Amino acid sequence: MRKFCAIICLLLITTPVVHAGGERKTLFPDLAPGLHLYRYDWAVETCVLYVAEMSRHEPTLHFEVALANAQVLGKETVRSMADRRTQRGDRHVLVAINGGFGVLGDMRGYGGVLENLHVQDGELITQPTDTEACFGVTESGEFLSTPVQMKANVQIGAHALPLGCINQRRLDGCQVTLYTPRLGESTHTNRRRGTEILISGLPLPLTPNYVHSYRVEDVSRDGNSAIPRDGAILWISTRLKDASVSKFNTGANGTLTLTLSPPEWNRVQHAIGGRIRLLKDGKINETLVEMHRAEKRHTPGKRASVLNLSHEPRTALGYNADTLFLIVADGRQPKYSTGLTLYELASILIELGATEAINLDGGSSSTFVVNDAVINKPSGQREREVLNAVFITADIP
Repeated sequence: MRKFCAIICLLLITTPVVHAGGERKTLFPDLAPGLHLYRYDWAVETCVLYVAEMSRHEPTLHFEVALANAQVLGKETVRSMADRRTQRGDRHVLVAINGGFGVLGDMRGYGGVLENLHVQDGELITQPTDTEACFGVTESGEFLSTPVQMKANVQIGAHALPLGCINQRRLDGCQVTLYTPRLGESTHTNRRRGTEILISGLPLPLTPNYVHSYRVEDVSRDGNSAIPRDGAILWISTRLKDASVSKFNTGANGTLTLTLSPPEWNRVQHAIGGRIRLLKDGKINETLVEMHRAEKRHTPGKRASVLNLSHEPRTALGYNADTLFLIVADGRQPKYSTGLTLYELASILIELGATEAINLDGGSSSTFVVNDAVINKPSGQREREVLNAVFITADIP
């Protein structure tokens, strides 16, 4: 197994530059035009961060996301996802960090399920849930971080049912879920909780702004249905009391309609969702500000039951008009780096120049990879398997 300590000798470090909040040490200065990587030692408290700044004006650099194991169920290391992307041959992954939140444990077979938006190469894999904490990039390179929602329904005869979720475990209030082959081999549902309808005729992959007819091939109440590679499973909760449910009979035809709103989100090629919007228009999330001000006593490095106020390893994505920022803060290592509260993370993002930012999964998941090497110090003392990842890639000539 490759050791983190072996990576340090590969780092090219220039003369430190002192800033108001800390010290920057440039890493890999010649890695790629338009890309600036550095270690940031925050002087206010004991915290070490790793930062990638990508110029939005460099045409050879790109933002991408990746799904662990190329499906929703299951986990994979950030390095493994980056290796797999590079092996495609058209682009090389320069920087990779861990992505969003979801089910890291088994959770009755749902280990790996994401809990927010994921769009990869134009394919809609999971829908937005924390609608404020989403980031996407269109094919033309436009950055989007406006609140986004999915509007979808399955029409059958003269009736229509609202479609609430795509490729997710059963959530409160989500009474109709669509499972595509991207989930895995089967739905992992409970037979007592809902009815499952096997539908065919839907061209895959599923994309934003999608309209297509389908045919009902089978109806089952056994649960955990196999997902056909050329079809999908529609799960309907037993709690849904709607006359249209009885219309889903073998041989019936209907239409699936799906769109993201605002409409510009239908043009995203890569998108990811986190949890909590950190910055909007250059200002820190007011909830984080209020929690920070209400804290009776601030103790540097103290972990707390309220995760927003606890000093933890953190991962974030931010940007401004010129630059994309990927940031990982190490933590839970008192003599090296204690981690950050979310207010502190947002403050540092402003200090570095970001105007918009979202919080990604942290804790032991926080991982910063450069050229297939983990250069931060994950709090679990090893690289953790995660659900998805964020990349900065470069065109291969």
